Amino acid sequence: MASAYAQLDAPSRRDFAVAWMNRGHELQARGRPADLEAALEAYAYAVEGLRELVREFGERAEPAWATSLGAALMNRGQLLHRVHGPAAAEEALACFREAEQHLAPHAAREVVWARRNLAGTRLNRAVLLLDLGRADAAHADAEAALGLAAPHERAEPVDADLGLKARRALCDAIGRMVVQPGADQDALAHAASDLVDDALALAWLWSARGTPFPRELALRIFRFGAQLYRLHQPHFLAEFLAEHLGPPHGADREIRAIALENIDAALAAAPGEPFYTVGDAGSERRIAVARELEALRRSLRPAPVSA
Repeated sequence: MASAYAQLDAPSRRDFAVAWMNRGHELQARGRPADLEAALEAYAYAVEGLRELVREFGERAEPAWATSLGAALMNRGQLLHRVHGPAAAEEALACFREAEQHLAPHAAREVVWARRNLAGTRLNRAVLLLDLGRADAAHADAEAALGLAAPHERAEPVDADLGLKARRALCDAIGRMVVQPGADQDALAHAASDLVDDALALAWLWSARGTPFPRELALRIFRFGAQLYRLHQPHFLAEFLAEHLGPPHGADREIRAIALENIDAALAAAPGEPFYTVGDAGSERRIAVARELEALRRSLRPAPVSA
């Protein structure tokens, strides 16, 4: 590596290191264990070359060099977590910390790919922190990632993808925070419901534009939202489900199955509620909710036609 670099000028050295990073992308896409380990090595070569270049030139370094270095570190950290899990947590976290140091100054000046790579770094670190059981720290990182992507997500599909994934990580973090001792469950549930509504609206917006997001991600957010409304805001469950059962998504078998699963669970829990009292606002609301859910279930599960 060093001998090859010694023969190149600075732009060529950057290109050489980026070629290693691109090789890492290609190997990672293959997905086989040996290829993933080779991808980690390729990313390490990219980091080594770009780090040397940035250190050598200091303040004279091109912003693109630091952005590429941050991207290489982010990709290596993400892949370390993917391949080795929590066992590689410290090394992955070190990659994310260094990536953030290189990317943040340029992201603050609205260098587009520095901002996007910084959002990706904070998002990938949030996912790792969730795996380590550190929900509060994961929430902070996912929130930062969303803050970087959200202003651009309705215009740019790359930012929309980051925004959707950041909301998913935030929902995962809130799902763990809400069961912590002393948690303000109402506030957390309200925040999570806003995230779910915004995430699904964003996914459907880009689907309508012909840029669908990964289906499994949208389904995961929809399932989380259905469970959230059922457990924490049951009076809004039917409204939430009906909104996403309309065209063009209502025909999706898995969306309908998730809806039915949560309707059935909500109605099954009804006998455990206090007895209904005529004229009592709480009782009347429970009756109304049950009727809405029963009507929605009938629309999803039509009665069989008699022979």
